[in-house]
Amino acid sequence: MSITSIMQRALTGAWLRHEVMANNIANSDTPGYKAARVNFEDYLYDALRPRIQLTVTNPMHVRGRHGDTIAVTLDTTSVTPDGNSVDIDKEMAEISANAYYYTAVSRQLTAEFSLLRRAITEGRR
Repeated sequence: MSITSIMQRALTGAWLRHEVMANNIANSDTPGYKAARVNFEDYLYDALRPRIQLTVTNPMHVRGRHGDTIAVTLDTTSVTPDGNSVDIDKEMAEISANAYYYTAVSRQLTAEFSLLRRAITEGRR
């Protein structure tokens, strides 16, 4: 598996995590809403080991572009008396960290493409 495909999967997973966290934030005042979590690290680890085929064993799994899955789990621990499990401070901190991660991977991918372009053109512009 090439480094660019690994970084592409990392960006895809980070984007999904961002969407799930944004949905959690949007539902922070919804009574009974259970926050969702993306187990992205396992997804990326499995992406690096293509010999393992993941299967959808739960309706909360999200099928990836390559047939693999990313588990989306529900946090059943209620934070508020109305049964909502969204901790807005935690969500905001995680979304910020995820944004930094996404930016770092996308910069690394840009640098990789720059190196490839330089190799193809033999350093000429």
